Amino acid sequence: MLKLFKNFNQCNNKLNLNSNLLKYYTSKIKQIDQNEINQQQQQQHIIVNQIKPRIDFQFIKDNENQIKENIIKRKSPVELEKLIKNYDEYRIIKKELDTFRAKRNEIASKMKLMMKGGGESNKNDRLELVEQGKQVKEDLIALEEKHDIYFNEITSEALKIPNNTHPSVPIGAESNANIIKMVGEKPNYLKPDEPIKDHLELGESLGVIRSASKTTGHKYYYFTREGAMLEMALSYWAFSKLTYKYGFQSVITPDLIHPNLAEACGFHARSDADQLFWIKDRDLCLSATSEIPLAGMYANEEPLQSAELPIKMVGYSHCFRPEAGRGLQNKGIYRVHQFSKVEMFIISKPHESNEILEELLKIQIELFSELGLHFRVLDMPSEDLGAPAYRKYDIEVWIPSKQEYGEISSASNCTDYQSKRLNIKYQSTKDDFQIQQFVENNYKIIPSPQILNDDNNNNSNNNNEIDNSIPPLFTHTLNGTACAIPRLILAILENNQQSDGSVLIPKVLQPFMNNQKVILPLNKK
Repeated sequence: MLKLFKNFNQCNNKLNLNSNLLKYYTSKIKQIDQNEINQQQQQQHIIVNQIKPRIDFQFIKDNENQIKENIIKRKSPVELEKLIKNYDEYRIIKKELDTFRAKRNEIASKMKLMMKGGGESNKNDRLELVEQGKQVKEDLIALEEKHDIYFNEITSEALKIPNNTHPSVPIGAESNANIIKMVGEKPNYLKPDEPIKDHLELGESLGVIRSASKTTGHKYYYFTREGAMLEMALSYWAFSKLTYKYGFQSVITPDLIHPNLAEACGFHARSDADQLFWIKDRDLCLSATSEIPLAGMYANEEPLQSAELPIKMVGYSHCFRPEAGRGLQNKGIYRVHQFSKVEMFIISKPHESNEILEELLKIQIELFSELGLHFRVLDMPSEDLGAPAYRKYDIEVWIPSKQEYGEISSASNCTDYQSKRLNIKYQSTKDDFQIQQFVENNYKIIPSPQILNDDNNNNSNNNNEIDNSIPPLFTHTLNGTACAIPRLILAILENNQQSDGSVLIPKVLQPFMNNQKVILPLNKK
């Protein structure tokens, strides 16, 4: 359109067209541009609004005790009693609303008949019906407003209900985590009794980390020189390994997402200001992890085919998080507002997700072992699980300056928690369906399809063939950190520091850094 406008201006200068004609065509061009923008925004709005969870409130009410027990286990901020009370009120309002809508339709039908009949005798009756119609319309407006308020309130509260909890998950706070594996040895590149420098001191002496507080604010930073190269090396090393060795589909995701998508993935975008950064005057927020846009790629699509699963994706993205804890553990680049991350995301069949979680963990252990790090693997307890997670493993690396472990990755099985909110399904085989019923969890926010009678499944002799009489099943989703850049750089700097102030570069990263083996202090470069 801009090109068209410029061409028109050129023609106008040559032909000396009337200025009123120019104004007319200019306004038409601008109007076309605006119409195109409006259409795009409208289409975008429709797509976003389609990402709406279908919540079975009656199921929540019927299984109140079981759900309440799980909420207590996980210390989730859900007001279940209030939710059920409001749901009961919502049902009454909905019933009234249905009654008034039926009455409105009845009045409209009578009016139609009277209009056909005509005549003075029907005039008074018509006027009476008009008055009745006005009153019903006013009552409907008030009821619909009340209905929407209650519906939005119970939906918002229901979305806070966490996923089921795996039977093996320890109950309680983070301190109750089970250590299931210790990997590697604590490094020893320093002389006895030599002081250990933390990553900030090393970052300054090596010239690889610099605060960005003047340009952006607290908890932002620059990676410079070898620090910047370390970020690029870590990212490409992890990204390429997952793509070429493990067959993940590589994806670079957008940084901006719709809040509805974040909500569907279990991030309480609207109710918890600590979870996401918002873009003012736009229905957009900054993504906290590539897990969200990766999940969104398959939202509200046609059901996947059984043979397509599992779908394995590795995403590279910037991550933005408002929360930034205080204390020694969160000093420096350990917890920041913006960082880069390589993330694994998998869409699987329900009965395969537990096994795939173990596979994700094996990949993580391999990655961090190749970096020469000492770390431990934890089976995280109920209170440390995010709302979508059925089970979660954390890996904590040894941080020499603090003489303690700090988290560098997690891997979670979210079962069908996200897929039910995003409407990600697959057309299963008979075998898939039967196995799914066997491993079905104890309760669901949205129950899975009812078991079909065997009589309905006789169309296929091969249990691995697609049987269209079987309803599509919800998939499971899993995610796992492959490489959270700042924390890995922190771990490399502190664990690989030497007596002369230099830092060893892990062997697997050297090919991505022009075969450089050591980062020297600035005063020795």
